[in-house]
Amino acid sequence: MTQPTITDLDTALGSGQGDGVLSAAWYAFDAVGQLADVLARDENQDEIQAMLLGIKCTEGRTLLPLPESGRPLEPLAECADRARLEPYGVLLRHVDAVLRRLASVPEWADDAEQLIVVADHAAVAAQILTTIRQDGVGAS
Repeated sequence: MTQPTITDLDTALGSGQGDGVLSAAWYAFDAVGQLADVLARDENQDEIQAMLLGIKCTEGRTLLPLPESGRPLEPLAECADRARLEPYGVLLRHVDAVLRRLASVPEWADDAEQLIVVADHAAVAAQILTTIRQDGVGAS
């Protein structure tokens, strides 16, 4: 099995298949949480914001069921510039939109409230990531 990419997660989020969407959202939170760890260790970034990003990702991931299939993304080994961080923000915004849409589907009505909470975590994490990109000392 090849290493998944952000594009693979984005495609799975757009599939409309509930369990596949939840798995992709879990892996998205996992990937950005790992990115938050890298950012927290980078002296050119705001470590408090990076830790908040990691907390939001952990909170979102914790509210989702463990994926039954798939593989996590390869974590970044070092802090990336804005261009390399942007896809992660886009992915989180997609998680937000897809979970809100899923919450409005009748067969997911029992889980709608929790899906909205998870979507909120994705939205806040995307905003924090944008702030990190804009305010990082070494950001270009």
